[in-house]
Amino acid sequence: MVELAQQYFSESALKFPGKIAVDFKDSKITFADLDKSSNQLARALKSTGVKKGDRVCFCLPKSIDSIKSILAILKADAAYVPLDAKAPRARLEQVAADAQPAVIICNGQTLELVGDFGRVFNLDAERSRIDSESDGGLVYENDSSNLAYILYTSGSTGKPKGVMITHANIINATEWAVEELGITSEDKMSQHPPLHFDLSTFDLYCAFKSGATLYLVPEELSLFPGQLVRLIEEKKLTIWDSVPSVMVYMSTAGLVKSGRMSTVKKIFFNGEGFPTKFLAEWMRAFPDKEFVNMYGPTETTVQCTFYRIPPEPPKDLTKLVPIGRACRGVEVFAVKENGTIAKAGEEGELYVGGLGVGKGYWNNPEKTKTAFLDFPGQGRVYKTGDLVRLRPDGDYEFIGRRDFQVKVRGHRIELGDVEAALYSLPYVKEAGVIVVAAPETNGTELVAGVGLKELNTEGNIKNDLSKIIPPYMVPRRIIISDSMPRTSTGKIDRVSLKNKYESQEKN
Repeated sequence: MVELAQQYFSESALKFPGKIAVDFKDSKITFADLDKSSNQLARALKSTGVKKGDRVCFCLPKSIDSIKSILAILKADAAYVPLDAKAPRARLEQVAADAQPAVIICNGQTLELVGDFGRVFNLDAERSRIDSESDGGLVYENDSSNLAYILYTSGSTGKPKGVMITHANIINATEWAVEELGITSEDKMSQHPPLHFDLSTFDLYCAFKSGATLYLVPEELSLFPGQLVRLIEEKKLTIWDSVPSVMVYMSTAGLVKSGRMSTVKKIFFNGEGFPTKFLAEWMRAFPDKEFVNMYGPTETTVQCTFYRIPPEPPKDLTKLVPIGRACRGVEVFAVKENGTIAKAGEEGELYVGGLGVGKGYWNNPEKTKTAFLDFPGQGRVYKTGDLVRLRPDGDYEFIGRRDFQVKVRGHRIELGDVEAALYSLPYVKEAGVIVVAAPETNGTELVAGVGLKELNTEGNIKNDLSKIIPPYMVPRRIIISDSMPRTSTGKIDRVSLKNKYESQEKN
């Protein structure tokens, strides 16, 4: 059994040297070539001073170079920190300032975006230097307890939180997934999520371990379901992994039809609840495909529970698909408000323990202490904030969030993070953000209410927000009023805000 995540790839390179490892648009690279070129990049990074325990950010469009950078950072005994090349500069600066990277990998396209955040390593400018390095294997100083990556998620105070995941965390999740889900070297796997999104790590490491070919899905295709289906069919993918909102989008576009995507054998979905109505449609169209729902916060290394969908399409279309039971190496249980463990039929907050639980939040011991704790008889656990109910058959049902953390189109968002961005605008005097149903996708959307110090428009406010936070965090609607509704205790009255939104939508 490997001890370090990058060893999965090197072992597959020995077994399948001439096999295509990564396919992106019109570019391909074999396992052997990617292994050698990432060795060269790792040595180039080490020659700049990168060492064990360092963080290395990379800000690159999704590409073969971005996969090469991940492997190289790990091979240099460092932890990688993805920066979303499409995020506002202010957001990237926050992450870089917190992570304090030894170096930031970029290219000519992203240099201007991150060039003054610290020392940069421009792949385009350093090609000859990289090519001059030895392509032989490296001797690693890390062990399985060291960090492999830090992924930044939305924070309730307006400051992103860096979730720390170790090599051991990745190895536990990957060993389980490849074995349980039957992923092999014959598979052609999609890699759909952006690389700063934790769901991407499932695709990466399962392909690295199994020797499957990884097909990077261009980020812009999420807006074009017809092109997504065409890519699946042209590349003859066998495994499709997606957030449910994309699958709903494909359904509403009329693309879920018998005979389409014929090579796909397994469909995995995760990141948010999948409305049963649309799952049933997929299952009726594709009765020969296997469907698996996976659940897990970033803090528990992608997935901590899974649910194999029974072959018959569900009849009750009013409930979300269950999140199932614990993956191997993981323990899950629900805790009631009185602190006792919930029994079958009882509601409680889901706690996760075992080998998948990360080390906490980078540079944030207070937040770590709040979310990661020792539970009597269970050891160290992570409090998910998700409310669940244990069914008599041993599977868990997802009920909702305990706090104001929500998921929109697969992205985890703290409402306080969006509110903090609104309050940072000089003309906003008060703000509140709520989650509402989005009938067109059967999902959810953000709506903000704001009280202004001076006149402004909804369009201008959205434009200003887009310079501070990522597009998926910008509310779909912004309700402007002289003052916000408040409760008797002086807090913003979110119920009244939602009623006002619904009233406007009807009119």
